[in-house]
Amino acid sequence: MPFVNEFIPAEEVAKYQLEEIDSKFVSNGTRARDWTIDRERDIYLRNVAIGGGAEPELRNRTSWTLYWHGDLIFLRLDLISGGEESDGVGCSQWKLMWLNGSNGLPPHLKEQQTQIFSDLKEALTAYKSFGIYSRDWLGYRVILEIDEACVI
Repeated sequence: MPFVNEFIPAEEVAKYQLEEIDSKFVSNGTRARDWTIDRERDIYLRNVAIGGGAEPELRNRTSWTLYWHGDLIFLRLDLISGGEESDGVGCSQWKLMWLNGSNGLPPHLKEQQTQIFSDLKEALTAYKSFGIYSRDWLGYRVILEIDEACVI
């Protein structure tokens, strides 16, 4: 089953300890009750905080959790650009700024980084422009860059 955008069922809020996760994001926290999930692969992506302020470099900062096969990974993704291309396909360009603060992946996941980034890009593609609230596009493309200062 591919990734889907959906409202989070109440029983899964407790299962994944989402209220505890939300408490880590007091400033600009979203308290999001929707996510992009692939239950068969035990992976979800959830936007937990958005940037504030008028400046694009602050406004476009977003914090996410990527639950990947039992491991919770905290991400900062900056939205570089987004919109609709001339062919009617939606597009977002993201830059991964850090993983787990600036600590990178836990040691036991380092060998899995290629698969983790592939799954992240797939989840962002399903997320489209705004998860469950995204408009219907003819298709969607995601460009995912990794910042040169990002510790993997």
